[in-house]
Amino acid sequence: MNRYQGDPKLVLGENGSYLVYKGGQPVMDQGLENQIQIQYLTEEGWCGNVFLPTDRRIGSNFLVTARGAITIDKLNDIRQASENALKNQAFGKIATTVNNPTSDRLDVETIVESPGKDIQVLTLIRNRGNWVAQAKDPAYRRI
Repeated sequence: MNRYQGDPKLVLGENGSYLVYKGGQPVMDQGLENQIQIQYLTEEGWCGNVFLPTDRRIGSNFLVTARGAITIDKLNDIRQASENALKNQAFGKIATTVNNPTSDRLDVETIVESPGKDIQVLTLIRNRGNWVAQAKDPAYRRI
């Protein structure tokens, strides 16, 4: 893997996203991890969409759907919002599972079978109000 190719890896923190640098070079992500996080965690109606063609607009109702009390119906709504957020040819086939292992935690695992690429798995975990992202073969291993 060439350390200069890809997009700078977005790392989720308590106060938003940040970049990690190694030797002055940002850690790069060559998969779909950044794209999925941006699509999930940007709400519909993002002001920057005025500069994008209609078919490339960013944002979804994933965050809005994931807020509030967690019920069995809500888990299904979150799964559906996840899959709807990633309806794009770039992502290919999507499968999402949503679990609520404890009262204040939400686990969203998304399996992405992008055309011509390896299967990627991204897990988003919400502990109370904070989101954490983990991937099976992620850029964070180079952090």
